[in-house]
Amino acid sequence: MNSRERLLTALSHKEPDRIPLDLGAGCSCKFTKYFYVKLLDYFGIQEELVMNHIPYQLVTASDKVLDLLKCDVRSASLHPIPQAENPYAKKWEDTDSYYYTNNWGTRYRMPKHQGLYYDLIGGMLQDSEDEEGDQKFIWPVPEKFPAADRQQLEDYRRAGLATTISEQFGNGFLQQGPLMWGFENWFAMLLTEPERCTLFMDKLLEKKKEYYDHIFEVYGGLVDVCSEADDFGTQRGTFVSPKLIREMILPYHKKLNDYLKAKGAGYMTLHSCGSVEASIPDIIEAGFDCLNPVQISAANMSPEHLKKSYGKDITFWGGGINTQSTLPNGTPEQVREETKRNIDAFARDGGFVFATVHNVQDDVPIENFIAMWETFQDHCRY
Repeated sequence: MNSRERLLTALSHKEPDRIPLDLGAGCSCKFTKYFYVKLLDYFGIQEELVMNHIPYQLVTASDKVLDLLKCDVRSASLHPIPQAENPYAKKWEDTDSYYYTNNWGTRYRMPKHQGLYYDLIGGMLQDSEDEEGDQKFIWPVPEKFPAADRQQLEDYRRAGLATTISEQFGNGFLQQGPLMWGFENWFAMLLTEPERCTLFMDKLLEKKKEYYDHIFEVYGGLVDVCSEADDFGTQRGTFVSPKLIREMILPYHKKLNDYLKAKGAGYMTLHSCGSVEASIPDIIEAGFDCLNPVQISAANMSPEHLKKSYGKDITFWGGGINTQSTLPNGTPEQVREETKRNIDAFARDGGFVFATVHNVQDDVPIENFIAMWETFQDHCRY
């Protein structure tokens, strides 16, 4: 099988020749800047770093690196053409820190001394008290994309590689709110002022559709997987009740998934960190085909339980190894043991794409990453 055939077979819950591998392409399957430098040094490669996410300090992995890792998935390199000047986006610095405000007016800060990431420090609507205040927000205009970008995915298709769009317009219907109003304000609003939230989510759905219209104008017919990100979980459970997620949040995802699949998106992935087990049946009902990053260390998220309970209905895109503890802090032997154990739990009957649990962070020793990769290569065949 080529890579695309391999991925599509796994997504249809059948066993391909081997488990598909995604390191560096899909949503939250990428590399942070300083880890990627370690990877380049390991392979003896020199190349310019291309940043694709400022707050998380993620890079775009080159095709050369992904080829060496034998990865099956490639992500489209989006080159947005702004349709209007954004009043919020800017960068600046002072003596101690770097600052960044994105198109949504969300403010971030990263220390200059030993800073690895940008921390969230404020949202544009954090002081808004009512709908009148909310309406002062100036919505970002979804970018368009140059027709020439289509060539990249055409090349991937000819090479037999699977393709994904891993970027989204803003965040999800649950998690874009906290980035603008603040977590406490937004979660309180969902219960006490739901009409303010639904007005915002209605508009967000409209804008997301417009964004994907622009995507499919360029990439139509060449996208195997799209993804939306909406973190529902903490380490021990969901941010809000599963009932609220089911009744208030996932209907928006269902509308968007139906819209995208009608436009030609083959499969939809939901990126949702944490313990989301209580919402998985509803996530499936909302039209998601894959769950990422499969945070196996969170409550009720063991690989064995997830595969037994939901493995026939959703693909686990991730869960290959714990990036919170084992990959950065374990020994190479512990990394090998956990990688093999998770493969054994998830791989049967397809429905599994091997990826780390979230992006590979700066504190991961290259020896541990290679131990994981070698173990995957040794045990990936059906």
